[in-house]
Amino acid sequence: MKRIGITGQSGFIGTHLYNHIKYKTNYEITPFEDSFFDDKNDLKKFVKSCDIIIHLAAKNRDKDPNIIYETNLSLVHKLILACEKTSSFPHIFFSSSIQENNTTLYGKSKKDGATAFSNWAKNNNSNFTNLVIPNVFGPFAKPFYNTFISTFSYQLLNNQIPEIKVDNNVDLIYVGSLCKYIVSLFHKEKSEKIKSIVVTKDISLKVSEILK
Repeated sequence: MKRIGITGQSGFIGTHLYNHIKYKTNYEITPFEDSFFDDKNDLKKFVKSCDIIIHLAAKNRDKDPNIIYETNLSLVHKLILACEKTSSFPHIFFSSSIQENNTTLYGKSKKDGATAFSNWAKNNNSNFTNLVIPNVFGPFAKPFYNTFISTFSYQLLNNQIPEIKVDNNVDLIYVGSLCKYIVSLFHKEKSEKIKSIVVTKDISLKVSEILK
């Protein structure tokens, strides 16, 4: 039985992933609380008890982009340090984004986080998978935070007028599809210990088409 840990377990994707895994008999979920990142002992106990860690915890929005970058890199380094201090070598899956190669500090936090995990895995002959994920949508997403689709939905339900800032084509994946795909990777043969996977989108639409 594989022991699975999910950082950001109480968040949008984390909640769906937890519910997707918890009734499967071949997995055991290691409990995680956001407070573990502020308690070195709790975080060390967590990493020691995991065969697989899906690192979802991250800051998506803030008025100060530097806080997004610093927070996300800090979470990555805390997780790596806990693994090093306990000589733990779980297979880490990192929730990166298709924004990892753009110029935003959020995108840079994903790119640099993936690099830090990759270096840790290389130095310890461990497994690391970087998941480059399209825009995720689905139930319980927070408006003005997780996805513009939940923002549009909230605005329409509250008689507000949604605003399209840039009418780009957007790659989208339903949160249930993403959870199913992540779990499918747990038992796949590892041809290489460190790899980056571009997660296949469910659909691609213009923002105006989605709003319509």
